Amino acid sequence: MKVRELIELNQMITDVEITIRQNGTLRLDQLNIGPERGEKPRYPTRVPIKPEYAGLNDIYDNKKYHEAAYIPKSINAWDDGKDYWQVKPNRIPEKWLDLEVINWGVRPASCVVHGVSRRNDYGHSHKNVNFHGQRISIDALPSGQKLDVPEPKIEQANEQLEGQMSIDDWNYEKEVI
Repeated sequence: MKVRELIELNQMITDVEITIRQNGTLRLDQLNIGPERGEKPRYPTRVPIKPEYAGLNDIYDNKKYHEAAYIPKSINAWDDGKDYWQVKPNRIPEKWLDLEVINWGVRPASCVVHGVSRRNDYGHSHKNVNFHGQRISIDALPSGQKLDVPEPKIEQANEQLEGQMSIDDWNYEKEVI
């Protein structure tokens, strides 16, 4: 499944975090987009400049690591002031949408972003009971790689043991009294 296909399945997604992982573990790159996830934190995530630097302990070496991408752009019609939910995947860079998903999880998004209630200027209370946005975290393979799912081996039915009775050997008429 591609990132685009996954995001389009849930129209209530407001924030996205996409992490590209090598072999499912080492972080190679990361994109954070949305009103909440897109804001650069005080200590941003650091990602390797080249894949061979992944997994090294010197993440503060600027020749080997740089900050992940943070884009504080709305990706849902709700955050644009509409009264309906609609994901806008065209606001996410295309190279991220074509990645193959290996893992994902969804959690409720915060209805308060950086001290300001989402949609507070549209008459919603600070608690914002109408907000049910979701934040999705996606792990993906590097560009061009596909997820190899091995076919399950189907075992043949076990042969009968010597002297074992089968259901066909049962004669119901003889047992009836």
